Amino acid sequence: MAGTVIDCVGWKLHVPFGMDIELSTAASHARSKSMFDTDPIPIEITPDGHRVAYLDVRELRYLAKDLRSGFTRPITPRLTPEEIVAITSVASSADSRHFAVSTRENRRTFVTDFETGRTRTLNQVCWAYGLTGDSLMGSAGCDGRDVSIDAIRFDGTATRFRSEEERPHDMSADLRWYIDFGEPTSVYETATGRRVRVLPSELSEFQWAGADTLVAREADIEDEGDYIAIDARTGELISTGIPYSDSIVFGKVR
Repeated sequence: MAGTVIDCVGWKLHVPFGMDIELSTAASHARSKSMFDTDPIPIEITPDGHRVAYLDVRELRYLAKDLRSGFTRPITPRLTPEEIVAITSVASSADSRHFAVSTRENRRTFVTDFETGRTRTLNQVCWAYGLTGDSLMGSAGCDGRDVSIDAIRFDGTATRFRSEEERPHDMSADLRWYIDFGEPTSVYETATGRRVRVLPSELSEFQWAGADTLVAREADIEDEGDYIAIDARTGELISTGIPYSDSIVFGKVR
C-alpha cells in the first residue's frame, strides 16, 4: 500500500473458557514509510463479547464480525493510507449493534449500525469514547490534550459534556459512567458528575469489560497475576482467571 507499511498481520483472541479465535487478516501494526516505529492498530471487542471489529488487510477497511454466526460486515469505507496510520479509536455500543471508527485524517468518525449496514460520517470528530444507538461521546481534539468532550447526536447536533486537560481514559460502553484517575481513582456518573464508587487503591490499570464491570490488576505485581473484575454497582471483587497481558482487549468477562 503506497505510503503505508503494515508490519504485522493476524490477531489471536485467547478465550479463557473456549477455543481461541483466529483473525488471520486483521492488521495489528502499521506505519508510514517515512517512519521507523510502528503504531498498533486498535481492535474492539464488544462489551457483550459477541462481536469484534478489526482492520482487514485485504479490504483496507474495518470489518465487524459476529463470533457466533460468523457474519462479517464492513463498518467503514475503504480507508486511505493516511487514514489508516491516523486511526485514534474504535468503540462499540453496549448492545454491540453500533460501531465508531475515528481517524485524525480530516477529523472524521465513521458510525455504523451492524444490523442495517448503514454508515454515517461525522466530521470534526477525531476521537470517540463511547456510543449509544443515537449519539456518541467524542472530541474534535486529536492529540489527547486540551480537549472538549461533547455528546454528539447522529443528526449532527452536539452538547458540551465537559472540558478536560486530557482525554478521558475510559467511559463505560453505555456512557453511564466514567473513570477518574485522580486520588482516589473513582467511578463517576456521567449525567450528574456524582461519584458512585471509589476503586481499590491496591489495584491499577482499570478498564471496562462490560456495561457494569471493570477489570484491573494488582498494582504491586509486575507482568504476572490474573485480572480481577469489579462490579461497578456493588464494588464486589471477582477473580477472572485471565492472566495479565500487555496486549489485551476485553469483552464480557463473567
